[in-house]
Amino acid sequence: MEKKLKIVAICGSPHKGNTYNILRLLKQSNPEIDFKILMLSELNLKDCLGCYSCINIGEENCPLKDDRDMIIEEMKDADGTIFASPTYARTISALMKKFVERTSYIAHRPIFFGKYAIALTTCAGFGADLTCKYLNENFTQSGYNFVPSVELKVATKSENETDYNRMKALNGYEELLNAIKSHEKFEPSLGQLVYFNIFKSISEWNKLKGWADYKFYKDKKDFYNDIKIPFVKNKIAKWIAGRETKKLMANR
Repeated sequence: MEKKLKIVAICGSPHKGNTYNILRLLKQSNPEIDFKILMLSELNLKDCLGCYSCINIGEENCPLKDDRDMIIEEMKDADGTIFASPTYARTISALMKKFVERTSYIAHRPIFFGKYAIALTTCAGFGADLTCKYLNENFTQSGYNFVPSVELKVATKSENETDYNRMKALNGYEELLNAIKSHEKFEPSLGQLVYFNIFKSISEWNKLKGWADYKFYKDKKDFYNDIKIPFVKNKIAKWIAGRETKKLMANR
């Protein structure tokens, strides 16, 4: 029996408005898919304290006890994740920013390789591109393979605009499903290679205080998982990372 696809949508809207309605449309478009919408507004997600415990000594040592781990388990179990946020002040919502902050340790120790994702935003004015770019860059660093973003204008809510948004959202969703089904081969971007080398260098420098990162990186060579990296690309990434690491360490 073929395994049922599972999609989880993380919705950063404070209410069930434009963004939620698009996610509900996607859910209804493929009833055979296990599609779960997680409304951050309905979950217990506390404000990050900036204590660095999750990064330095492990996420299990975070002093906050809320629904963070439940959300992450849903993301682990899913074949694909939709990161959906309205555009507020030309970026993600405060709720989505809180979620990014609470899960930022995963950018240090990525766990979502082999998983696929899409960034989706609704926007009445400007900044949809910045919202999707922010989501894409943050969660690509967590290991996700992203398909092209879906940026939807909801300025007038006219019939023409609504029909266009439906079509665009459904097409973007189809791209996500196709990527999952085809198991597209993953090759790390130059940016991911640079971040890997920066974090590995910092973990060695900070191994006493930040032993969680050190333990994670100490046996890794060129990337987070065993994958062949083109020689020239790897050299360029190491050079850029070395330059950036020197800047970070300059006045410490």
